[in-house]
Amino acid sequence: MSKYKLLAIDLDKTLLDNEHKVPHRNYEILKECQKKGIYVILASGREVETIDNFSDILEIYDPIIACVGAIVCGEKIDGKRELLYHIPIPSGMVDRVMEFTRNMGWCLTVHYPDKILAMKQDKYTDIYHNQTGATFTFARDFYQIIENTQPTKLITIVKPEMREQVYQQFVQKWGNEANITRTNPEYVELNAKGVDKGKALIELCRILNIPIKQTMAFGDNYSDLPMLEVAGGKVLMDNASDEIKKDMTGRFDDLIIAPSNEDSGVAQIIEQIL
Repeated sequence: MSKYKLLAIDLDKTLLDNEHKVPHRNYEILKECQKKGIYVILASGREVETIDNFSDILEIYDPIIACVGAIVCGEKIDGKRELLYHIPIPSGMVDRVMEFTRNMGWCLTVHYPDKILAMKQDKYTDIYHNQTGATFTFARDFYQIIENTQPTKLITIVKPEMREQVYQQFVQKWGNEANITRTNPEYVELNAKGVDKGKALIELCRILNIPIKQTMAFGDNYSDLPMLEVAGGKVLMDNASDEIKKDMTGRFDDLIIAPSNEDSGVAQIIEQIL
């Protein structure tokens, strides 16, 4: 029997291949984990809706971590999940980000637990939809609707060559009062300060009464690092950037580098521990 009672697995570029599908080998090994009573926790920057699509594909309805750790939902029962943990963006911050991104002409998407808002459909919202399958609500009075609200997260979507510049501007403006992360090559995401997958995993383990050292986390990107830091087993995908691999191998002697997401790296590591 594995020493791990819970596996926390990122979706994009980790569990999923580059076509955003679950490879058969990954599917089979996760079903084996389910049979052995090991929790399979999908932990993603995605919203509950799009994570649930993969929960249905896998036919595994364990709790999930959504929106880079801002949301934890319980087991799916009769098609529904209970919201166990939610940390929204502080009041007033959306107004400042809205004003800045509007002046810069950047696409802003606003994410609530039950919906995603954007001003209009364009190539940037199409990028997000095509990558995640998320459904948008477009509104001409977008700025009036989101004013003074407290969404779960904000995403600015730009050209990949602009992403680092936008990220640095966000960090300079709001890094002391919000979590700013780089996820997909086009995304800069903003969550409430202190929100990350690591804290969400700790909270979920508290709820499930599982020691954090009996967890194993899988990821590939900056947003996964806090989850890997706290987990007992730390697995970084080989398709992670050289910068992330250098950072993580320098921090952790016990870091495991899994084969890439295109080679069902998640399954190859789990097969070794079962």
